[in-house]
Amino acid sequence: MYKDNRGLWREYIVVNGKRKYFSAKNKKELLLKIAKYDIAKKEELKFSFVAEAWREENWDRLMFGSLRTYDPCYRRAVEEFGEMDLEEITPKLVQLWLRSLAEKYSAKTVGNHKSIVSQIFDFASLELNRDIANPCDRVKLPRCREKGTREPISDRDRQVILSINKDGFQLPFLLFFTGLRCGEALALQMKDVDFEHDLIHVTKAVVHVHNQPTISTPKTRKSVRAIPLLPQLKTRLLELNLSPDDYIVGGSRPLTESMLKKRWDKWCRENDVKFDRHSLRHTFASVLFEAGIPPKSAQEILGHAQLSTTMDIYTHISEEKQKKEFAALSSYFEKMA
Repeated sequence: MYKDNRGLWREYIVVNGKRKYFSAKNKKELLLKIAKYDIAKKEELKFSFVAEAWREENWDRLMFGSLRTYDPCYRRAVEEFGEMDLEEITPKLVQLWLRSLAEKYSAKTVGNHKSIVSQIFDFASLELNRDIANPCDRVKLPRCREKGTREPISDRDRQVILSINKDGFQLPFLLFFTGLRCGEALALQMKDVDFEHDLIHVTKAVVHVHNQPTISTPKTRKSVRAIPLLPQLKTRLLELNLSPDDYIVGGSRPLTESMLKKRWDKWCRENDVKFDRHSLRHTFASVLFEAGIPPKSAQEILGHAQLSTTMDIYTHISEEKQKKEFAALSSYFEKMA
């Protein structure tokens, strides 16, 4: 610490191998400046600071569907590690955190949490020039809770859907006869329906950002497809008398997330049904199986990126069918005894 020829007190500290100079009118003010700077630099090492910088740099590059997936993972990571310095976050801490998540979430979701933390550490190393090890490099994904399998809806539930008239809530009817993902169904407009060739062109999907519907590209390249327009749905769509730009569910614009939930819950409550929207997609897959549609064709209709996804569903349906057949056989022999 010294005085320069202007009478100012000066001092420097070494930051990343370079001198950082400070000056002030007196020693007390100079020491205070250095202390504040030191605190500020430590703030930059906090996980929350780096996470926010990473988010600013990368968030706009993600598709809306990915944003919806990653946002809760990001928030949980900041909640867990936000007040810690990066150097305090060890592989063991990350491993323990992932194990706790594995008790509630699927392997894919836990993997997304790990990916977020890893990307933030890589950002600190590459973009902020911090010489710090990425703890995720030494962390293995834990065994997660098994993903529950959906069952096709009951015959009674099917009849409830078939009884929906042209003035009712059309989403269950549309999902039942198309096997679309909910976001794809919400984005469907009358101009996407080719009544002459009995095809529905799936080219977009609705994702909700802060409750508002946004038109996005479908989930994968395979999701852009043409699916058959079944006679029952064709008749219904013609009955609705909508304009080409109208959304089949929603009218002039897609439903907001809150409106979707409100209308779906109301319909389920009024009709005493308890299945979710994705169950109708699984039911459609089971109908494809029962109709003898080959797996490759089913993959194209359902828009699965991988044939293995379709095969998993077909295998599950086949196994359940076998169980019912064996149960019937067992019951038959019991009656003979």
